[in-house]
Amino acid sequence: MVLMQNNTKKILSDSLVTILAKKPVDKITIKDIVSECDLTRQTFYNYFSDIYELVEWTASEVADRVLSNVSDYENWQRGFYNVMIEIKNNQDLVMNTYQSIYRDLLEKYIYRIIYSYIIVVVERQAIGMSVDQKHKDFIAHFYSLAFISLIFEWVKDGMKDDPKDIVEQTGVLVQGDFKKALNKYAK
Repeated sequence: MVLMQNNTKKILSDSLVTILAKKPVDKITIKDIVSECDLTRQTFYNYFSDIYELVEWTASEVADRVLSNVSDYENWQRGFYNVMIEIKNNQDLVMNTYQSIYRDLLEKYIYRIIYSYIIVVVERQAIGMSVDQKHKDFIAHFYSLAFISLIFEWVKDGMKDDPKDIVEQTGVLVQGDFKKALNKYAK
């Protein structure tokens, strides 16, 4: 049953992605999605309450795939790069969401993805240290906002700059900063 559920969700998600390549998310209807994959409206509602929930599920699946096995300090740059490459590979989809009324939801969602990734990096760096959770959360929040700003500035500018250059420049600034900040907060 779970496999069938995930397959149906994936079919709906793939339909959304196909349509997003052509039009903004705020112009897509449930009818568009189900027509694209030859499913019924009821099938859609069996799995998702609305298009936003489908968008969120789709983004979550992509994030899980892109960020798997890179949530440690040595690999955080690889994860950041993977996110940027995925955005670039889905440029039409991202731009059609970025330029819609769902833009703030896209920003919040990408923040949650990056934050959940960064907090793991921070937690791993804090092993053996006595640091209040609020301080670890703040460090993750700070860097998540910085990375989000860089990503959305890059998107706004048409994704012209090479993601590798952005990640390398960010790495120069961040090198050792997680541990340094944690040491300042350590009891």
